[in-house]
Amino acid sequence: MPRIEVVRVGAPVGAEIRGVDLAKGIDDATFAEIDAALSAHAVIFLRDQRITPEQQIAFSRRFGELEINAFNKYALPENPAVLVVSNIRKDGKDIGYADAGSHWHTDMSYTQTPPRLTMLHAVEVPHKGGQPLGDTWFASAGAAYDDMPADTKRKLDGKRAIHRFAAKERGVKKPVPLTAEQIARNPDVIHPVVRTHPVTGRKVLYVRKGECIGIEGMAEGEALPLIAELSDRITRPEYIYRHKWKVGDLLMWDNALVQHWAPRDYEWPDRRLMLRTTVNGSVPF
Repeated sequence: MPRIEVVRVGAPVGAEIRGVDLAKGIDDATFAEIDAALSAHAVIFLRDQRITPEQQIAFSRRFGELEINAFNKYALPENPAVLVVSNIRKDGKDIGYADAGSHWHTDMSYTQTPPRLTMLHAVEVPHKGGQPLGDTWFASAGAAYDDMPADTKRKLDGKRAIHRFAAKERGVKKPVPLTAEQIARNPDVIHPVVRTHPVTGRKVLYVRKGECIGIEGMAEGEALPLIAELSDRITRPEYIYRHKWKVGDLLMWDNALVQHWAPRDYEWPDRRLMLRTTVNGSVPF
């Protein structure tokens, strides 16, 4: 019998997982259902989770090996795998990564093995007029591919895009300055424009303007407009789920299946505090 309840949100991606209290622990069978729901729905969330950073790490590790973020200067000192995502300032300094997700992207596509999943635990959520601020938007890269004409799919078959960590050289805003060491540690990588989900086998678009600086074997004048066209397709309104945060939400997304954006519609002293963990993935194919 199912151990959890999976309630879809009415968008191409997104489902709420009910009947789970991670603070009390879960057995392997329950975890397997949550894991399957992630691959099926791309974005899943559990409400009212009162967990510690250590419990978040333990749960994250069940999905795979943890990643250390390139901006780990904002990690918890005692838990470097936990990145603080926050606009809170202390003694005139940010305590966390204030502008994380300020543009559409897929996490860490500039690495050879981009993350399988990213997880956020909402500790503080800003409000205005009784409504939460700081929504996170998710766009289905799978639905965007499914709806493409057959001739367009054939055109993309076998194409590989160049992903660049230091893509600000192309005029794309980066929230924090990049050091020479960070850039040296993250050279350009090449991934399929259309990747295959490693669990379900689903085909998805895996390209983003501002992060991809070209396509192998294609002139820049042709490649960049194609990258922009595909990026705009992914973020069409009909492919989007917009998550409204509540304190205690534990939300995770599959980076192979979705792109996301977190527009900053709040300002200090409105406080937002999220704790983020990231689970490593495999080489896209």
